[in-house]
Amino acid sequence: VGNTFEPLEDDEFLIFNNYHFMTMSMDYALATITGTKTLTGGNLEAGEFRFGLYDLNGTLIDTKTNDASGNITFRTIPYYTAGTYSYTVKEINEQGENNISDIEYDPSVYTVTVNVDENMDMSITCIKNGTNVDNSSESVDGISFENKMSVTAAAKKVLNNAELQPGEFTFQLFDENNNLIDTKKKTDNGSVLFDSIIFDEVGDYNYTIKELIQMVI
Repeated sequence: VGNTFEPLEDDEFLIFNNYHFMTMSMDYALATITGTKTLTGGNLEAGEFRFGLYDLNGTLIDTKTNDASGNITFRTIPYYTAGTYSYTVKEINEQGENNISDIEYDPSVYTVTVNVDENMDMSITCIKNGTNVDNSSESVDGISFENKMSVTAAAKKVLNNAELQPGEFTFQLFDENNNLIDTKKKTDNGSVLFDSIIFDEVGDYNYTIKELIQMVI
């Protein structure tokens, strides 16, 4: 910045301020980690499920929910130096791992690697962890989570004028075509809890619970 003084008549001065601006350019790369969400057997709603983006140390750095189309888009991350940057993406089960729910959550965990070269060119690779029979990992084209609708059929046994014994009675669950799906004995408090049923399509499903009559000779 400099000042220029030019004399005028009667010793007056005009002052000109000259401003010089310096511009600086910096190369950088931008990465946006995305994924998709599907809900098998149900209608997916915007904001229904939450997902976490974690850094290499396991620190949660961003959370996002799905939109109505199932898209998941984490915040854009800038990179100013070349290198390899690793992240983990997984679904956050807000109902708790041990809670009985009408949704079976996808346990998949993805390792996402962002590679930035000296020219600030960027590439993203994804690995889905523990997906094979031997619990090894595999490279995938992108991140996807599939939740499934499920239901847990339950019943309660009451025995009048006698005390219930654990496992004393047996109950069976049949589908609408009378196919046997599951067999369970009652618990100590008389409750009968069948295994969860997972649905592949939206619809109405009918089931029947019957007590297995044991013949006493």
